[in-house]
Amino acid sequence: MQNLDEKTWSAVELDSMADVSSGRDIYAQERIEGKMPYVTAGTANNGIGYFVGNSNDSMDKNIISVNRNGAVGEAFFHPYKALFGNDCRRVVLRKTKNANAQIFIARSISCQKAAFSYSRKLGTARLKRLRFMLPVTHEGEPDYEYMAEYMQQKREVMLSKYHAYVEKRIAELGSPVEIPTLNEKEWREFPLDDVFTVSAGKRLETRNKIPGTCPFIGATDNGNGVTGFVGNDNASKDSNLLGVNYNGAPCIAFYHPYKCILTDDVKRLHLRNYKDNKFVLLFFVAVFAQQRSKYSYGYKFKEQRMLRQKLMLPVTDSGEPDYEYMEQYTKNMMIRKYQQYLAHIKKNR
Repeated sequence: MQNLDEKTWSAVELDSMADVSSGRDIYAQERIEGKMPYVTAGTANNGIGYFVGNSNDSMDKNIISVNRNGAVGEAFFHPYKALFGNDCRRVVLRKTKNANAQIFIARSISCQKAAFSYSRKLGTARLKRLRFMLPVTHEGEPDYEYMAEYMQQKREVMLSKYHAYVEKRIAELGSPVEIPTLNEKEWREFPLDDVFTVSAGKRLETRNKIPGTCPFIGATDNGNGVTGFVGNDNASKDSNLLGVNYNGAPCIAFYHPYKCILTDDVKRLHLRNYKDNKFVLLFFVAVFAQQRSKYSYGYKFKEQRMLRQKLMLPVTDSGEPDYEYMEQYTKNMMIRKYQQYLAHIKKNR
């Protein structure tokens, strides 16, 4: 098979190969709880913003979505049934429904996103006129067969790497250990200050950021809290810790095993009476998630409120936090999830 740089490429206008349709907004007050993916104009989770129980004429499957607003120009392939908001457009290819070819084309469209911004949206007419580079046949037509084969090869390489990684992780974690279920354990409330020491992050303004490789942790709700990579160094540098947002997306926690620096909107938490442990700290990520609904932009998770926050924890017979239980529970969950991933890979290869 030819490499990308060995193929002939040509600029193709989207209107020559696909039909473009609008989505339909489902406003927050209209959303019904359910399992149907609702695709919005985001950059994460394959464009899925919510899961709903609604239904409308935007329902579609085996298509590409392209953001016209928000993260303008970002494109995703959706093999499943989904609803689509009006901040994205549905792109239906006329000559192929092959999933791998559509993924290739979605990434090619996304390569054009630098040409758009909040003030230059990608509406239907502009999207139809969009020209982007694709590999073509000798006749100058999009080479769907090549795209499909190329993506299939890439997929096989990534699956093989992931399969090896998962098997290695399972070997390191060992077999699940039988322990009481969460419902069988006794639980108690503990003030956060009794469980953790809390330290501040440090403000780093955008204009002062130096390009580099050190993760910079911001008060976000995705990407494990990493909002960029910098070459700066300051007093917030830390590792093997829990970063907890007290502003921005409050009361969201992420575990950071790597060295990183943290903004002043994120607090650095270390266990007070137990050695910081990856599996224990990951358990606490879920514990903090149970408290999120209390906090908002107007009711911040500031330091004094954070220190007084009560955390429900499983306890030992003596009534102390059962860190060993938390560790094994997390390990069991990871082992089972890895085993599910392996079964899924084997089923779909």
